[in-house]
Amino acid sequence: LSIRRQRQMCIRDRLSDFANNYLYLKFNTRVWKFHYQNIFAELSPVSTVGNVSGDPLLPKKYMAAHYLNFNITKNMTIGFFEAVMFNRNNNFEFQYLNPLIFYRTVEGAIGSPDNVLLGANGKWNLFKRFQLYGQVLLDELVFNELFVERRGWWANKVALQAGLKYIDVFGIDHLDAQVEFNIARPYTYSHRDSAASYSHFNQPLAHPLGANFKETILKLRYQPFHKLVFDGRLFMMNYGEDTATQNWGKSVLLSYQSRVQDFGNEIGQGVATNTIIIGLDASYQIYHNMYIDAHFFYRKMDSENDALDNTTNYIGGGFRTVSYTHLRAHETEADL
Repeated sequence: LSIRRQRQMCIRDRLSDFANNYLYLKFNTRVWKFHYQNIFAELSPVSTVGNVSGDPLLPKKYMAAHYLNFNITKNMTIGFFEAVMFNRNNNFEFQYLNPLIFYRTVEGAIGSPDNVLLGANGKWNLFKRFQLYGQVLLDELVFNELFVERRGWWANKVALQAGLKYIDVFGIDHLDAQVEFNIARPYTYSHRDSAASYSHFNQPLAHPLGANFKETILKLRYQPFHKLVFDGRLFMMNYGEDTATQNWGKSVLLSYQSRVQDFGNEIGQGVATNTIIIGLDASYQIYHNMYIDAHFFYRKMDSENDALDNTTNYIGGGFRTVSYTHLRAHETEADL
C-alpha cells in the first residue's frame, strides 16, 4: 500500500534505531488527547570492539526519558520530551524513577552531575496531501550568547529538524515525496563525563553523524501498480571531523572539556567534509509475501584531508519473504 493509504505520517522519535540493541522498560499512558511515555534503559558506554579484551562484564550507564504528546486537533500534534543520561558505577539513580517530575529538578537536587536533554516536536497535516513536521532539542543553551552576542559559544548545544511530506505529488497516485533538513551544533549530546554522553555501545543514540553537521534529505517513493515499488534517496551532508588531537565537537563520545575553544564554534568546524549518498531500490512481489529486490548504492566523501576521500558504490539484489502483509510506509532513519 502507498504511504497515503497507510496514513503512517508521523515524525521520528528523539531516539533512533542506529545504536546497538539495549534493555529497556517502557510505559505508555493514554488519556483523552494525551499520550505519555516513560522509558528506563540500561546502556553501555563502551563496546566489545576495541575497548575490552577477554570476557569481562561491560560497564553500565543508564537513561530515563519522558515524552508527552498532545493532539491539538485531528491534524495537528505537539510533543515535549526530556531525557537524562547518567553513570553511577553500575548503580541506577532511583530518583529518576519518578514518572512525572522534571529531570532538571532531580539533577539539581543531587548535584547536577548528569546529562539532561529537553526538546519539543510537532506535526501538522495540511490539505490531505502535506505534512509539516519538526523538532528542536536543547542540550545546553544561553539565550544571550545564541541570539544576541552570537560569539559561537561552545555550550550552545542545539539540534533542529524540519521536514515536509507530499503525498501523490502533482496528483500522480502513489508518488510520494519527502524533504528534510537536520542540523546539530558542535558538542551537542556530549558531556563532561564522556560515559554520560547520549550514546550506547560507542554509537550515537540520535543521528549517526553525532553532532557538528548539516544534512539535507530528499526521498521519492513510487508504486505504479500494486506489486511494484520504487524508492529513491538522496542525502547531502556537511560536517566537521575531529582530528586525532583536537575535539571539534563531532564525536558525542568525547568529553566537552577537551574542546578546542570556548568561542568561535560553528557547524562544520574542524576537518571540513562533504558526503553525498544516493540509494535506489526496486521491489516486486512475485507471490504473497515473497519479493524480488534490486538495489543501487553510491556514496562519495570529499574531505579537506585528501587522505580521507572515499567513493563507494554497489549493485545488489535478493529474494525475501516477510511475515507482514504490507510494505513499510517509510524507512526508519536516525533522529535528533
